[in-house]
Amino acid sequence: MRAFPLVPRPATFGYGLSVGAGPERLDIEVRLIIAADVERVAEFFAAAPEGDRTFFKEDASDPGVVAAWVAADAPHRLIALADDRVVGYVAVLNGVGWSSHVGELRLVVAPDFRQRGIGRLLAQRAVVEALELGVVKLVVDVVAGQDRLFDMFTKLGFEQEGRLRRHVRSTTGDTHDLLILSHFVDELAASLASPAAAAVDDA
Repeated sequence: MRAFPLVPRPATFGYGLSVGAGPERLDIEVRLIIAADVERVAEFFAAAPEGDRTFFKEDASDPGVVAAWVAADAPHRLIALADDRVVGYVAVLNGVGWSSHVGELRLVVAPDFRQRGIGRLLAQRAVVEALELGVVKLVVDVVAGQDRLFDMFTKLGFEQEGRLRRHVRSTTGDTHDLLILSHFVDELAASLASPAAAAVDDA
């Protein structure tokens, strides 16, 4: 899999990359969300498992929420497409005030496209976004019990810094602990460039 260049992207950003090999080879386009994507991005989140949707602080299955992202000209929210279908999403959201050097990472891959390298591809793209934002540290929230997601991030070098008890409530009313993981951007960039990182599976 060819890596993203760790340089700022042009305004008309879009990368076509491939993951896998042989019959499992998959051509992926990673680019900014645009107005024409609103409905299919919302459908992508609506079809996501409950655990993945709990990962978000907003109802991304609502087209109005996605449309607001586009209207706000949010440059650090991107999608991965395979055969014109949304199969992944990544965003780096900048902190404010005394946490302006910290970015929140949000990453989701469609269940039927996991373990094909898309998660690592999007994590790599997140590093580029973080560098553009001037972020030096990335944090990610993982709901306790999401073992595959937790494993993917820890294999990338993220470490658990905290645990908030009964901090997340699902749509069914169940409460779960929230795990806070972090990684420094320069270290993450180095780890993603290493051959060992290519073996990391998606959540």
